[in-house]
Amino acid sequence: MEIRILSRSDIERAVTAKTAVDAMRVAFGELSGGQAVVPVRGHLESRNGITLLMPAFLAGSGGLGAKIVSVFPGNVSAGQPPIQGAIILLDAETGRTRALLDGTSLTEIRTAAGSGLATELLADPAADVLAVFGAGAQGRAHIELLAACRPLREIRIVSVPPEGAEELAAALTARAASLVPPEGGTPPRIRAVATPAEALDGAGLVVTATTSETPVFSPELLEPGAHVNAIGAFQPHTREIPEEVITRARVIVDQREAIWEEAGDLIIPVEKGIVGRDVIDAELGEIVNGQAPGGRGDRDFTLFKSVGNAAQDVAIAEAALTRAEELGLGSVVPF
Repeated sequence: MEIRILSRSDIERAVTAKTAVDAMRVAFGELSGGQAVVPVRGHLESRNGITLLMPAFLAGSGGLGAKIVSVFPGNVSAGQPPIQGAIILLDAETGRTRALLDGTSLTEIRTAAGSGLATELLADPAADVLAVFGAGAQGRAHIELLAACRPLREIRIVSVPPEGAEELAAALTARAASLVPPEGGTPPRIRAVATPAEALDGAGLVVTATTSETPVFSPELLEPGAHVNAIGAFQPHTREIPEEVITRARVIVDQREAIWEEAGDLIIPVEKGIVGRDVIDAELGEIVNGQAPGGRGDRDFTLFKSVGNAAQDVAIAEAALTRAEELGLGSVVPF
């Protein structure tokens, strides 16, 4: 028996922004359509971080696999990625191991692609200023993917410490010509900013991708009509979004069950009695499947709250493996 092993470089060659967003369309559609079997992920706490165990079966598309991912925030100070992991794909008919893929790069891509799909379905199509809170791997991945999905006029990055935003802005500015949709366009202006107020002034698109345990901006700073992708907080006691934004936004989530286990952005306001569980208007897959409309409706903002889901991992891994096989990428080894 043989398996194909795909590294980060293999995956980056195999997966385009469109491929990734289309894979998320499959994942969220099956998730909300009842075709995905996805247990609430297991948490294992250790000395320096959390390890997450995430299996999934996509009955509609036939994907079967699991991801083991570790989130160790202290890795940043040691010059290592805070998120690391691997994805194993299995044959849905026999259970045979088919492939081992770098989970770190796929997690970055699939998380950003989920936000990309939410942005496509919820945000003002004319919004072209992006504010990103967080200068880590997810901040970078979101900038790269969103820039490939729509023309962006300006990208502002804010982080703690500020040096992270400055370094990321400089690195992206050096290759700004690549941060345009496939059909081309004018490269965006990219800059680090010092305050949330400067980041959010006129920004119709917002990404929060931080390790903060408290809201990263004041609600009055958010531009009317803005769309927010909130992906940084994934534990019940942590949050990035102010309660006042939750009360005024059309709230869309990746999966209700997982949200009520993990998303402090919504759990905390519910526990305080500020909102009820009906604050969630729809799952993203319900919009994909035509069960709910896109857009903002009569609300002041749109908010996509995601804690991540193994359906995303299996869908993006299947897409990467299919293309890698076509291109002959990776290492095929006895197993």
